[in-house]
Amino acid sequence: MFEDSRTQVMVCNVTNANAASHAVLKALTGSAAAFYDEPQTFTETALATNPTLYHHLAYRNGAGQLEITNNFRSGDIQNGGYYGYLARVEQVSYLGFNGVALHTGAMDAANSTYYGLKIVLNHTFGMLNNSPTILTIPYKTSAAATQSELAAGLANAATQIFERQPHKPIKCERVNAGAQLVDLDNLALVHGAKTFISADDDTASILVGSILRIEEPESGGEDVDDPCYIVVSHDSGVGAARIYTLDQAFQGVTNADHDHCGTVTEGNWGLKFTGISVADADFNPITDEPFVVDFTIQNPGFDTADVYNKTTSLIGNGTYQLVSAMEARSQFENKTREISAYPPTVRQITAAAGSTYNIFAFEILNTAYSSPTTGVQPVSKIRVVIPVLVGLTEAFHTVLGFGA
Repeated sequence: MFEDSRTQVMVCNVTNANAASHAVLKALTGSAAAFYDEPQTFTETALATNPTLYHHLAYRNGAGQLEITNNFRSGDIQNGGYYGYLARVEQVSYLGFNGVALHTGAMDAANSTYYGLKIVLNHTFGMLNNSPTILTIPYKTSAAATQSELAAGLANAATQIFERQPHKPIKCERVNAGAQLVDLDNLALVHGAKTFISADDDTASILVGSILRIEEPESGGEDVDDPCYIVVSHDSGVGAARIYTLDQAFQGVTNADHDHCGTVTEGNWGLKFTGISVADADFNPITDEPFVVDFTIQNPGFDTADVYNKTTSLIGNGTYQLVSAMEARSQFENKTREISAYPPTVRQITAAAGSTYNIFAFEILNTAYSSPTTGVQPVSKIRVVIPVLVGLTEAFHTVLGFGA
């Protein structure tokens, strides 16, 4: 491999606006375009229609610097591919609860019994002596155990343990198979708080001991495996002024007007575990590695409750975290002046937090050189990756000959 083998990442946040020249493109931070070499003219037509001509891609990065690929002909493009944006998916798993199909094995309820869940955080594999982090969640039932007691004890213990981690990897909530009693809306719920209020007069519906099922996230309708909380008390407030208290801090998203809630009759209980991967705002593309939370529930001591994995984790494609980390990595490979400081921690990140991208990727084979004595042509490839902001209309699929 030649020393110029490298990866160039060109994050497009704005359109190239049919840039007629490099000078025009230089005014468009976060944009890339294809040009013919001689004369230097912009093109949005297929490069393959001119297979003998040399082309290049030019890119104005977030620092305002113009980056240009090596010259290449359409036949020098290899291993081209298009990868549409795919959202990250969080793992959702259940222990116990038989309210719907596949949720088999209700929660145990043995008296004076020690139960110990083990949560294996598979995404931490390799961090601690090549072993994943294992969290133990203990609870011992009383002499008059119930499903409700065990589910509540484990949920609260799990929440405390998860919140002690450097990054809270999972939220643990309860589910109940009971049918809905009263449909409720206009509840003001705060993440991490046990108290809530209602904009309506729900004093006749929300009582001490009521099981409250809350759709999470709110999307238009309750489901039997939405999380449940138990109302343990309320103050003396009248009507909409009454303040209610839950037995577990609310684990969902703060919502001042939650419209999809309800009280339910008590049925079989279970636990719902949902992965919580690092948010874009907390991700550092220079020092962090993109990941999605992945875990395994081991349930020693349980006789009836079993594990059901409803949703498998997926890291996705074209997310801000993946694109920005790729940017940082490519600058390390290129050893450009932006990272000349030591230690090399300065990077130019053009990807915007919260943004999503479609990806064009291909390799350019350097065919311009062969040894005059041996005739050997060394393999020297430059990999070009073009993340294009979802919704941004560009013609790279036409220019490169692949993609949507």
